[in-house]
Amino acid sequence: IDRRLELRRAAETVFQGLSLGSVLLLAALGLAITFGVMGVINMAHGEFVMLGAYTTVVVQEICRGIPELAPWSLPLAVPAAFLVTAALGAAMERGLIRHLYGRPLETLLLTFGVGMILQQVVRLAFGAQNREVISPEWMMGTLLLPGGIAVTQNRLWIILFSLVVLLACFAAIRLTRFGLEMRAVVQNRRIAATMGIRTGRVDAMTFAFGSGLAGLAGVALSQIDNVSPNLGTGYIIDSFM
Repeated sequence: IDRRLELRRAAETVFQGLSLGSVLLLAALGLAITFGVMGVINMAHGEFVMLGAYTTVVVQEICRGIPELAPWSLPLAVPAAFLVTAALGAAMERGLIRHLYGRPLETLLLTFGVGMILQQVVRLAFGAQNREVISPEWMMGTLLLPGGIAVTQNRLWIILFSLVVLLACFAAIRLTRFGLEMRAVVQNRRIAATMGIRTGRVDAMTFAFGSGLAGLAGVALSQIDNVSPNLGTGYIIDSFM
Protein backbone atom coordinates (compact mmCIF):
# COMPACT_ATOMS: atom_id res chain seq x y z
CA ILE A 1 0.00 0.00 0.00
CA ASP A 2 2.80 2.42 0.89
CA ARG A 3 4.51 1.66 -2.40
CA ARG A 4 1.30 2.33 -4.33
CA LEU A 5 0.70 5.61 -2.49
CA GLU A 6 4.28 6.68 -3.17
CA LEU A 7 3.89 6.00 -6.91
CA ARG A 8 0.57 7.88 -6.95
CA ARG A 9 2.13 10.93 -5.27
CA ALA A 10 5.07 10.80 -7.68
CA ALA A 11 2.72 10.68 -10.69
CA GLU A 12 0.72 13.66 -9.40
CA THR A 13 3.94 15.60 -8.82
CA VAL A 14 5.11 14.83 -12.36
CA PHE A 15 1.77 16.04 -13.70
CA GLN A 16 2.03 19.33 -11.79
CA GLY A 17 5.58 19.71 -13.07
CA LEU A 18 4.42 19.17 -16.64
CA SER A 19 1.75 21.85 -16.30
CA LEU A 20 4.25 24.37 -14.92
CA GLY A 21 6.78 23.32 -17.54
CA SER A 22 4.17 23.98 -20.22
CA VAL A 23 3.89 27.60 -19.06
CA LEU A 24 7.68 27.94 -19.05
CA LEU A 25 7.72 26.44 -22.56
CA LEU A 26 5.43 29.22 -23.82
CA ALA A 27 7.59 31.89 -22.19
CA ALA A 28 10.82 30.28 -23.40
CA LEU A 29 9.48 30.08 -26.97
CA GLY A 30 9.15 33.86 -27.04
CA LEU A 31 12.63 34.32 -25.60
CA ALA A 32 14.14 31.90 -28.11
CA ILE A 33 12.49 33.64 -31.06
CA THR A 34 13.56 37.10 -29.89
CA PHE A 35 17.13 36.12 -29.11
CA GLY A 36 17.49 33.83 -32.11
CA VAL A 37 16.61 36.47 -34.68
CA MET A 38 17.87 39.70 -33.14
CA GLY A 39 20.26 38.62 -30.40
CA VAL A 40 18.30 40.68 -27.87
CA ILE A 41 18.09 39.40 -24.29
CA ASN A 42 14.71 40.77 -23.29
CA MET A 43 14.70 41.18 -19.51
CA ALA A 44 11.18 42.63 -19.72
CA HIS A 45 9.84 39.31 -21.02
CA GLY A 46 8.55 38.40 -17.57
CA GLU A 47 6.55 41.62 -17.51
CA PHE A 48 4.95 40.68 -20.83
CA VAL A 49 3.88 37.42 -19.17
CA MET A 50 2.44 39.48 -16.33
CA LEU A 51 0.59 41.74 -18.78
CA GLY A 52 -0.95 38.69 -20.43
CA ALA A 53 -2.25 37.59 -17.03
CA TYR A 54 -3.69 41.05 -16.30
CA THR A 55 -5.33 41.10 -19.73
CA THR A 56 -7.04 37.88 -18.68
CA VAL A 57 -8.26 39.62 -15.51
CA VAL A 58 -9.66 42.55 -17.50
CA VAL A 59 -11.40 40.31 -20.05
CA GLN A 60 -12.96 38.23 -17.29
CA GLU A 61 -14.27 41.34 -15.51
CA ILE A 62 -15.81 42.59 -18.77
CA CYS A 63 -17.42 39.21 -19.49
CA ARG A 64 -18.96 39.02 -16.04
CA GLY A 65 -21.47 41.66 -17.10
CA ILE A 66 -22.46 39.63 -20.17
CA PRO A 67 -23.92 36.26 -19.07
CA GLU A 68 -23.54 34.74 -22.56
CA LEU A 69 -19.80 35.46 -22.61
CA ALA A 70 -18.98 34.65 -18.99
CA PRO A 71 -18.21 30.93 -19.59
CA TRP A 72 -15.91 31.86 -22.49
CA SER A 73 -13.93 34.62 -20.82
CA LEU A 74 -10.73 32.56 -20.79
CA PRO A 75 -10.81 31.59 -24.50
CA LEU A 76 -11.55 35.24 -25.33
CA ALA A 77 -8.57 36.32 -23.22
CA VAL A 78 -6.18 34.27 -25.40
CA PRO A 79 -6.30 36.47 -28.54
CA ALA A 80 -6.68 39.61 -26.41
CA ALA A 81 -3.51 38.85 -24.43
CA PHE A 82 -1.59 38.01 -27.60
CA LEU A 83 -2.62 41.26 -29.32
CA VAL A 84 -1.93 43.48 -26.29
CA THR A 85 1.54 42.11 -25.60
CA ALA A 86 2.42 41.86 -29.31
CA ALA A 87 1.47 45.50 -29.87
CA LEU A 88 3.52 46.59 -26.87
CA GLY A 89 6.46 44.48 -28.02
CA ALA A 90 6.36 45.99 -31.52
CA ALA A 91 6.22 49.48 -30.05
CA MET A 92 9.18 48.77 -27.77
CA GLU A 93 11.23 47.33 -30.63
CA ARG A 94 10.52 50.24 -32.98
CA GLY A 95 10.88 52.93 -30.34
CA LEU A 96 13.82 51.71 -28.28
CA ILE A 97 15.53 48.44 -29.11
CA ARG A 98 16.22 49.07 -32.81
CA HIS A 99 18.59 51.87 -31.84
CA LEU A 100 20.77 49.47 -29.83
CA TYR A 101 21.28 46.50 -32.15
CA GLY A 102 24.76 45.05 -31.80
CA ARG A 103 25.08 46.33 -28.22
CA PRO A 104 23.79 43.43 -26.07
CA LEU A 105 24.69 44.93 -22.70
CA GLU A 106 22.79 48.12 -23.44
CA THR A 107 19.71 46.22 -24.63
CA LEU A 108 19.80 44.07 -21.50
CA LEU A 109 19.88 47.15 -19.26
CA LEU A 110 17.23 48.90 -21.35
CA THR A 111 14.76 46.01 -21.22
CA PHE A 112 15.41 45.59 -17.49
CA GLY A 113 14.44 49.22 -16.98
CA VAL A 114 11.36 48.84 -19.18
CA GLY A 115 10.31 45.86 -17.08
CA MET A 116 10.53 47.92 -13.88
CA ILE A 117 8.45 50.66 -15.51
CA LEU A 118 5.79 48.17 -16.59
CA GLN A 119 5.59 46.75 -13.06
CA GLN A 120 5.01 50.21 -11.60
CA VAL A 121 2.43 51.11 -14.25
CA VAL A 122 0.47 47.97 -13.40
CA ARG A 123 0.67 48.79 -9.68
CA LEU A 124 -0.76 52.23 -10.34
CA ALA A 125 -3.50 50.88 -12.61
CA PHE A 126 -4.57 47.75 -10.70
CA GLY A 127 -3.04 48.10 -7.25
CA ALA A 128 -0.42 45.92 -5.59
CA GLN A 129 -2.85 43.29 -4.27
CA ASN A 130 -3.15 39.89 -5.91
CA ARG A 131 -5.91 39.22 -8.43
CA GLU A 132 -7.52 35.85 -8.97
CA VAL A 133 -8.71 34.51 -12.31
CA ILE A 134 -11.61 32.10 -11.84
CA SER A 135 -11.55 29.09 -14.12
CA PRO A 136 -14.71 28.43 -16.18
CA GLU A 137 -16.91 25.59 -15.01
CA TRP A 138 -15.79 23.36 -17.86
CA MET A 139 -12.20 23.67 -16.59
CA MET A 140 -12.97 22.96 -12.95
CA GLY A 141 -12.89 19.65 -11.16
CA THR A 142 -10.55 16.72 -10.83
CA LEU A 143 -10.13 13.67 -13.03
CA LEU A 144 -9.18 10.27 -11.66
CA LEU A 145 -6.80 8.41 -13.94
CA PRO A 146 -6.13 4.67 -13.71
CA GLY A 147 -4.32 3.89 -10.49
CA GLY A 148 -6.21 6.53 -8.53
CA ILE A 149 -4.04 9.40 -9.84
CA ALA A 150 -5.92 12.69 -9.37
CA VAL A 151 -5.28 15.45 -11.92
CA THR A 152 -6.95 18.85 -11.98
CA GLN A 153 -8.68 19.73 -15.22
CA ASN A 154 -7.31 23.28 -15.42
CA ARG A 155 -3.73 22.00 -15.42
CA LEU A 156 -4.64 19.41 -18.04
CA TRP A 157 -6.07 22.16 -20.23
CA ILE A 158 -2.84 24.16 -19.75
CA ILE A 159 -0.78 21.25 -21.10
CA LEU A 160 -3.08 20.83 -24.11
CA PHE A 161 -3.06 24.60 -24.74
CA SER A 162 0.73 24.69 -24.69
CA LEU A 163 0.94 21.84 -27.19
CA VAL A 164 -1.48 23.62 -29.52
CA VAL A 165 0.52 26.86 -29.30
CA LEU A 166 3.76 24.95 -29.91
CA LEU A 167 2.34 23.36 -33.07
CA ALA A 168 0.95 26.72 -34.24
CA CYS A 169 4.32 28.37 -33.64
CA PHE A 170 6.07 25.62 -35.61
CA ALA A 171 3.59 26.03 -38.46
CA ALA A 172 4.02 29.83 -38.47
CA ILE A 173 7.80 29.52 -38.71
CA ARG A 174 7.94 26.69 -41.25
CA LEU A 175 4.86 27.21 -43.43
CA THR A 176 4.26 30.96 -43.75
CA ARG A 177 6.01 33.74 -45.63
CA PHE A 178 6.66 35.52 -42.34
CA GLY A 179 8.45 32.44 -41.05
CA LEU A 180 10.43 32.15 -44.28
CA GLU A 181 11.57 35.76 -44.02
CA MET A 182 12.40 35.29 -40.35
CA ARG A 183 14.58 32.26 -41.09
CA ALA A 184 16.27 34.12 -43.96
CA VAL A 185 17.16 37.03 -41.69
CA VAL A 186 18.53 34.64 -39.06
CA GLN A 187 20.66 32.82 -41.64
CA ASN A 188 22.12 35.89 -43.37
CA ARG A 189 20.70 39.33 -42.67
CA ARG A 190 22.65 41.16 -45.40
CA ILE A 191 21.77 38.71 -48.16
CA ALA A 192 18.13 38.76 -47.03
CA ALA A 193 18.12 42.55 -47.32
CA THR A 194 19.58 42.42 -50.84
CA MET A 195 16.80 40.00 -51.82
CA GLY A 196 14.20 42.63 -50.93
CA ILE A 197 13.27 41.50 -47.43
CA ARG A 198 12.61 44.46 -45.16
CA THR A 199 14.71 43.32 -42.23
CA GLY A 200 13.46 46.12 -39.98
CA ARG A 201 9.86 45.03 -40.45
CA VAL A 202 10.85 41.42 -39.84
CA ASP A 203 12.57 42.46 -36.60
CA ALA A 204 9.46 44.31 -35.41
CA MET A 205 7.13 41.44 -36.32
CA THR A 206 9.45 38.89 -34.74
CA PHE A 207 9.70 40.84 -31.49
CA ALA A 208 5.92 41.27 -31.50
CA PHE A 209 5.47 37.53 -32.10
CA GLY A 210 7.77 36.62 -29.22
CA SER A 211 6.05 39.12 -26.93
CA GLY A 212 2.65 37.74 -27.93
CA LEU A 213 3.77 34.26 -26.90
CA ALA A 214 4.69 35.69 -23.51
CA GLY A 215 1.14 37.03 -23.25
CA LEU A 216 -0.21 33.53 -23.93
CA ALA A 217 2.03 32.21 -21.16
CA GLY A 218 0.43 34.79 -18.86
CA VAL A 219 -3.04 33.50 -19.71
CA ALA A 220 -2.00 29.96 -18.79
CA LEU A 221 -0.14 31.09 -15.68
CA SER A 222 -3.21 32.91 -14.38
CA GLN A 223 -4.83 29.48 -13.88
CA ILE A 224 -2.21 28.16 -11.48
CA ASP A 225 -0.98 31.30 -9.70
CA ASN A 226 -2.35 34.57 -8.38
CA VAL A 227 -1.94 37.56 -10.68
CA SER A 228 0.27 40.30 -9.26
CA PRO A 229 2.69 42.95 -10.60
CA ASN A 230 5.61 40.66 -9.64
CA LEU A 231 4.18 37.61 -11.38
CA GLY A 232 6.69 37.48 -14.21
CA THR A 233 9.73 38.04 -11.99
CA GLY A 234 9.39 34.64 -10.37
CA TYR A 235 9.34 32.79 -13.69
CA ILE A 236 11.69 34.70 -16.00
CA ILE A 237 14.89 33.06 -14.73
CA ASP A 238 13.39 29.60 -15.12
CA SER A 239 12.28 30.56 -18.62
CA PHE A 240 15.81 31.63 -19.54
CA MET A 241 17.18 28.36 -18.18
